[in-house]
Amino acid sequence: MVYRLTQVPYKNMEQDFDKIHAQLYPSLKQLEKQRLELKAKGNRNGMIFGAITFLAGLFISLSGGIGWTGIAISLMIAIFIWYNCISCKSGQLSVFYKQNIISAIISQLCENACFQPENGIPEQTFRASGLFGTSPDRYHSEDLINGKIDKTYFCCSEIVAEEKQITTDSKGRTRTRWVDIFRGFFFIADFQKDFQGQTVVYRNSWLKIGNGKQRVKLENPEFEKSFDTFSTDQIEARYILTPSLMEKLLELDRKFPGRITVSFLNSMVIIAIPDSKNHFEASIWHSQLRNNSLREEFFTLIALLNIINDLNLNLRIWTKE
Repeated sequence: MVYRLTQVPYKNMEQDFDKIHAQLYPSLKQLEKQRLELKAKGNRNGMIFGAITFLAGLFISLSGGIGWTGIAISLMIAIFIWYNCISCKSGQLSVFYKQNIISAIISQLCENACFQPENGIPEQTFRASGLFGTSPDRYHSEDLINGKIDKTYFCCSEIVAEEKQITTDSKGRTRTRWVDIFRGFFFIADFQKDFQGQTVVYRNSWLKIGNGKQRVKLENPEFEKSFDTFSTDQIEARYILTPSLMEKLLELDRKFPGRITVSFLNSMVIIAIPDSKNHFEASIWHSQLRNNSLREEFFTLIALLNIINDLNLNLRIWTKE
């Protein structure tokens, strides 16, 4: 049975998850078998390399007169190597998890959707969104979901965009660190209108990022309290942000508390949803047969795909020029 998104009421999500979980149980058993095999292999490698490291450290500590301090450090390094030899197997496990579990769930929720874990939203699209004042020095996007819900085409992907910061201390030593510009989901959907300009809805803050756009004052006090709107076209901005859409964006903001920002560009609505978690990954350390992680991912997918319904994007008010 295909659980199309328009047929998934929020109150029945637990029952829907249980049904899908039952259907996926054979694949989950296969995933668990693979997890145990990979963990055993990682454990063997970790024991070998960890033991070699500890014995080498033990020899150096005893022969060099370092004593118990050197032995303790060697033991900690050996444990670290053992742990990482197992943890690195999570990547291999995640490949199966994405291809056979997450992909199947997405197909159940939206039969016209395609999941491409190795692909993502291009950096050019991220930059063009106008949602961030800083261009990334390092950019990665993965876990692309694209498809169509009713009349509306959409795509969604995880994005990590970082800025490189170099600082120099009083002794002239430089330090490099990477700071997040954005980490989370980009959700892009067809708005069924060709925009002449660009309208951006930022979080309300003392820092105003105009980037060549003018501040747009709107007649919804609650919306104005939560957001700052800038646009290259004041008339078009008010035409887009109808009273109904502002209310729906506020409702969506409550669904992703205090986080979303929105851009209207080239007939698209782009919604940035910050999220520090790296989604759709399988842990080598936990059983895959029944855990809360898969349930949480199911609810995350429901929330993301329901954005089209939440904003009523299938209601065609305009036609493209």
